[in-house]
Amino acid sequence: MAAQGPVKPGQDVDKAYEAIEGDFQEVLQEIANDKGLERFRIEYEKLYRALKKSHDNEKRLVKKCRELNTEIVGNAAKVQTALKLSEEDQQTIVALKKEIEKAWKMVDASHEKVRTQQGTSRSYKQRTSTRSVLQYPQYVSSSCQ
Repeated sequence: MAAQGPVKPGQDVDKAYEAIEGDFQEVLQEIANDKGLERFRIEYEKLYRALKKSHDNEKRLVKKCRELNTEIVGNAAKVQTALKLSEEDQQTIVALKKEIEKAWKMVDASHEKVRTQQGTSRSYKQRTSTRSVLQYPQYVSSSCQ
């Protein structure tokens, strides 16, 4: 039996597992012909199958964790992008609201200017009419008849 010792941190897990598998095969060969160790061999094989299943599950879970971690990193980047776009959108909305408010003020000012000009125009028309009546009374009375 090969004495490997405990797996040190950073040592390749697959190499350690291969070493355990080699040890298992070696022990099985040593006890294969001994009928007195038959129950031990059966239990030893059960333990090995449980270890193998556990190792396979661990590899599957580690792979799944890596995939999920990659997905999380990708999603975190997407979230950051979405937050940045959302912030930019909010800034755009504020800027557009200011532009709309400015445009409405210009519209209101324009309406006020039109009203003022209409009032001025009426005033000029009234003055012109009054001057015409005062200057040319003979035309006003004949046109009114």
